[in-house]
Amino acid sequence: VLSFAILLVPTTAMGLTLPVVLEDPALASHDFGRAIGLLYGWNTLGAVTGALLGEMFLVKALGLWGTSLVAGSVNCLAAALVLLLARATGPTPAISPAPASRLRLEVNYRPPWRLLFVSLGAGALLLCLEVVWFRFLRLYVASSSTAFAMMLAVVLAGIGSGGVVSGTILRRVARLREWLPHILMLAAIAALLSYLFFPIPVLPTGVLSYYLESWQKIALLSLALMFPVAFLSGMLFPSIVDLVQSSVESRINSVGITTLFNTSGAAAGPLVASFVLLPSIGFERTLILCAASYALLAAAMSGRESWSAKRPHGAAMLGLGTVFILLVLFFPYHRDEAHFANARRLFESENQHLVKKVEGSSDTWQLLRRDLFGEPYYYRLMTNAFSMSATNPRNQRYMRLFAYLPLTLRPESEDALLICYGVGVTADALACDRHLKRIDIVDISKEVFSLTDYYSDLDNTNPLHDPRVTTYVQDGRFFLQASPRQYDLITGEPPPPKVAGAVNLYTQEFFMSMFARLKENGIATFWLPIYQLQVNETEAILRAFHNAFPNASLWASSDEEWIMMGIKGPGRRRSEGEARRLWNETTTRADLTRVGIEVPEQMAALFLMDGEEIDRITEGVEPLTDFYPKRLSDLLPDPHAADQFAWTYMEGAPALRRFQSSVLAQTIWPNARQSSLESFFLLRETRYLSENAGSNWLAELDLYLRGSRLRVPVLEVLGSDEFRLSLAEKVAAKSQPPSSEIVPDLVAGALAQRDFGGAIRLLEIEKDRHTAEPRDIYLLTYLYCLNGNVEKAEELAASDAESKQKGPFVDWLWDKLRAEFGFRPPH
Repeated sequence: VLSFAILLVPTTAMGLTLPVVLEDPALASHDFGRAIGLLYGWNTLGAVTGALLGEMFLVKALGLWGTSLVAGSVNCLAAALVLLLARATGPTPAISPAPASRLRLEVNYRPPWRLLFVSLGAGALLLCLEVVWFRFLRLYVASSSTAFAMMLAVVLAGIGSGGVVSGTILRRVARLREWLPHILMLAAIAALLSYLFFPIPVLPTGVLSYYLESWQKIALLSLALMFPVAFLSGMLFPSIVDLVQSSVESRINSVGITTLFNTSGAAAGPLVASFVLLPSIGFERTLILCAASYALLAAAMSGRESWSAKRPHGAAMLGLGTVFILLVLFFPYHRDEAHFANARRLFESENQHLVKKVEGSSDTWQLLRRDLFGEPYYYRLMTNAFSMSATNPRNQRYMRLFAYLPLTLRPESEDALLICYGVGVTADALACDRHLKRIDIVDISKEVFSLTDYYSDLDNTNPLHDPRVTTYVQDGRFFLQASPRQYDLITGEPPPPKVAGAVNLYTQEFFMSMFARLKENGIATFWLPIYQLQVNETEAILRAFHNAFPNASLWASSDEEWIMMGIKGPGRRRSEGEARRLWNETTTRADLTRVGIEVPEQMAALFLMDGEEIDRITEGVEPLTDFYPKRLSDLLPDPHAADQFAWTYMEGAPALRRFQSSVLAQTIWPNARQSSLESFFLLRETRYLSENAGSNWLAELDLYLRGSRLRVPVLEVLGSDEFRLSLAEKVAAKSQPPSSEIVPDLVAGALAQRDFGGAIRLLEIEKDRHTAEPRDIYLLTYLYCLNGNVEKAEELAASDAESKQKGPFVDWLWDKLRAEFGFRPPH
């Protein structure tokens, strides 16, 4: 309703323009069909220029406000040109008054209903198909504003070209009436053929993802799929208007009433497609239905003579009708399944399989599952061709920290708001805290909520079943603006910043809305994936966040999934007991442990920088705002630059110094200067380097085993995690001895418990089976020494051929074992 009210005046003026222009005396002597075709065509081709110019140049350079001013100025320029032309041509020549219009509300008046119905249907079908085409293309094309602009430009180019052609070649009304059904039938055939012969992109060797971002490739795919029908549709409108004019006589009335019906259909088409057809029958059946509807319109426009084989146009109509019927009869139904499979091809190559597919009102959702040892390991939620979220262990950590970081610093929190549900990981973390009394969750897609029941694993807890949870299918920004409620905690599990539409969840205005809905000393957290961004884009988002939250900071685990945190107010110091509350309660302690935050000190060691440092690195940087969304560009990220930027803040010793000198840290964290934090900052640095540059895995394992009591780093360096280990232990409980498939995870689990003897027994089983890898032999040799059995280690090394080979790793291992345990390497 608001959109309609805001756009009513300018769009009404746009609708008036063409009818008024055609009434100009200068066009009175021109053929009406030719005039309407050329004016309509060139007007639409101008729209192509506007769509591309605005998206690719103006919005980036001038912002939305500046682009609007340019558009308004161009309209003013057009008005000025009209005035100049009117004066240049002198006084209007006297012309005979136009005949009275037949378009009257009289009982005996019969408007050309058949033509108007065809105009209504043609408008509805084209815009319905446009929704279907865009949905289909997003299985291959990146969801970005540039991709949308390019696809829209192709449709408009087709319409404009068709209009120009109709104005050039179609002149006589009688001929139009004869050939209009043929154009409609051609549109029906083209809709099917362009889908059947859609050129599936050929990917380079080794590339499995169809997430295309090149505007040239997007344009080619769009031309192949959409241009033929759009071109024919462009021919239809001027032709129908010309036929209506022969009945109505008044040019302005004929154009106006035809435009009214055509655009009314165009307004209804997307609504019917998005909210009725796509969710109920899917995009392929909707496309077939649209093609059949074109054929029905062709039949509605046809008389008996149109099907007479004795007349040329009748024979042509029979031929086209036969082609259409054969296409429908032999159409390869369920072809859409191949396109859905292409979208998930990359992840199926990683042993993930489809659990559920949903074609919703705005997107296509595919829920995939990766099994391990015959049990569900994690899930991935795909939106169109993009992996939107997943429950894999890496993602679990930062998504749960969205909740646990602010809950650690504000343990008295009672009201929480989650914007964007994703796969429910953050919601589940919030539900684990029994101190929260209310959890509101907002997501724009009801399908995301409905898919939650399809998740099933060892920890199958649906947070939506928690009585404290209230869900809202609504836009997150609108909810923040409209809701009167204040929250202790606001967080989000948002889409990646460069997905179409997501930019407005990262702007200064959005962050200010979050700030306004927080209670005093309330905390907001939000995702910042710096590896998906250019460094200057990261800085623009940080500037926007800090402008909204004067008390801002940045936190991260051992990766580049960073978390922005803002406090409304100065914050307050927590007591030692408050800081440890989450680790003193069974549910939250277990949840934190499995994502690698085993002690409160590790939470403190997530610190990267406070507002003072954000100010320093973003000095002179313009913030990302609603009016300047192109400060988040479509450029691919630079991984090397992101790594360099990240390392500046991941390096342990400088990070510790920043933490201990930070006014924020001293305010919100008890004992911020305690020396024991140093080892945890070092741990984060080590894991970051290991994940990004690789490491000597056994040296790293030795550091964790002998220098800490932590579990998760041990598991990670051995390629396991708490989720894998749970599955392996479940399988092991059913069969003894354990299968070779689960032994590596059981070994990692035993070492995480510092059960060296148990790990040795498992590795010996593998050695006796002759399934042990060289890595297992080196680990077993090391464990023999660590467990006090150096002689056994020497025997194993002497009997193993791999151990006698030379290399940097082997030389390091023998030197270490010789120096620390008196080990004698094999000769």
